[in-house]
Amino acid sequence: MSAFVMLNGYIEESIGALMRRTGLFPGLIALSGLIPASIAAADPPFSSTADTVFDIITVDDPSHFTCLSYTGRTTRQMWDKRVDNEFDFNVYLFTAHFDDSPPFDIIVNPEFGSREAAEAEARRYTRPLGQLPLVLRHGIRQFGIHKGNPTFSAGAGKIFVYSDRTTTRIGQNHLEESLLHEAVHATLDRKYRQSDEWIAAQVSDGRFVTRYAASRPEREDMAETALFAYGLIRHPGRIPPVDSRDILAAVPARIAFVKDLLNQTPQVPPAPVPPENCH
Repeated sequence: MSAFVMLNGYIEESIGALMRRTGLFPGLIALSGLIPASIAAADPPFSSTADTVFDIITVDDPSHFTCLSYTGRTTRQMWDKRVDNEFDFNVYLFTAHFDDSPPFDIIVNPEFGSREAAEAEARRYTRPLGQLPLVLRHGIRQFGIHKGNPTFSAGAGKIFVYSDRTTTRIGQNHLEESLLHEAVHATLDRKYRQSDEWIAAQVSDGRFVTRYAASRPEREDMAETALFAYGLIRHPGRIPPVDSRDILAAVPARIAFVKDLLNQTPQVPPAPVPPENCH
């Protein structure tokens, strides 16, 4: 039996044990008997998800993206981290279509200068967005693109990215992972990050998986944890066994929480037929 298979079995057994003890809410459990005190008191095993080298979602993974259509120029508000403010822009408006859910808007800052340049930039994100599980993607309503190198940002229903930072992320094989992180902010934060169940899981674990999550437990912990949990649950062979054990030891209750979310099937309207100009 391979080490990956053995580790996956260990993850399933540990998560299963948590769920059996806690019923519907796996976070409601004192883990003092499961994790030694010396481990529970340890520093987070990673700095941030952005700094890891794990290629959890590969470029060859299937995508639900089908086509992109151009709607024209229109006025939309865009948050811009470069000036820490929100402005109206005469954006290039595209619509990204998927085979499992309704489409959403991709808006591109007019600083790209032409429809062709804006479309080329938009297409760098469409396939990776379709690789996100529906439970993390269905809440996205608007995806905005600027030039520049600030880190990505997101709020309820909206994600904003920066083209130079994207080039760096692609070079690191990490664009898909960054989009998953932001999709958690866009889709799940409002409902779950301050829920009693999530907070109980944080308390039960007594640790954080990254120093970034520990520094911003209310804002970043769910998005940071979700990426590692997704990797362990959906692609355990893509995280080395020693790192997988560290992750599971640090946040088992929150991994169980994310597993429950990933097993949900969001109720969304069917995907409409794309327009003729969609390609």
